[in-house]
Amino acid sequence: MTRTGIAAALALLLASGTALADDQANTARLFADPGVRQMTLATAQQSAVVMNEPCPSAQATVSTDVAVFQPLVFDAAGQLQTGIWRQQVTLAGCSVTRTLNVIGWKQAGQSIGMGALLPGGTHTDVLLQRDAIQQVDQLVKITPGATEEGCAREYVADTRFLDRDATPAPGGKSPPWREVWTLRTCTKQIEVPIRFIPDATGTTITAGPQNAVKVTTVGK
Repeated sequence: MTRTGIAAALALLLASGTALADDQANTARLFADPGVRQMTLATAQQSAVVMNEPCPSAQATVSTDVAVFQPLVFDAAGQLQTGIWRQQVTLAGCSVTRTLNVIGWKQAGQSIGMGALLPGGTHTDVLLQRDAIQQVDQLVKITPGATEEGCAREYVADTRFLDRDATPAPGGKSPPWREVWTLRTCTKQIEVPIRFIPDATGTTITAGPQNAVKVTTVGK
């Protein structure tokens, strides 16, 4: 499923809402389940950076730290009914260690679904990623030296959380924060600063400024 498709599915699930709390014992069993772990590992391998920079000898480890975006609701038998979560996978090999992010979701009456999020330390969810990447792409297109004629490859290789303001903006649920997203093309690496500002209407995303975008040449 594409990032846009994942975002649409999760938007519907989030809109349904729930007031039930997580069940810690069932949650622990869920993420210890070999089938769920294997599905998480397989989904992490679908990350664009893994597909574009393959390392067959890399070793993958699923993190036990799970971020829950919508409470995990279980039935009386301990079976997951609904919920949204993010789990990280560490991939080490070929002199590189990566953090891969996997989002999982469950709707009532349906199987568990999973999708690959952007890699790295970003604090964004799939909806913010969908919106931010559009701004990043637009900025890259007008940044001198960032585009390559005849190159159809562009992917996010890493994301880096920088810092967070001390206080929220008016109406915001949390303080603004800054990140740097690293894109790669055929022979270019482009580092784009992004600022996220939660406010009364949602989250304002600002990529740039253009003179802060760093472009370097890398090997094919």
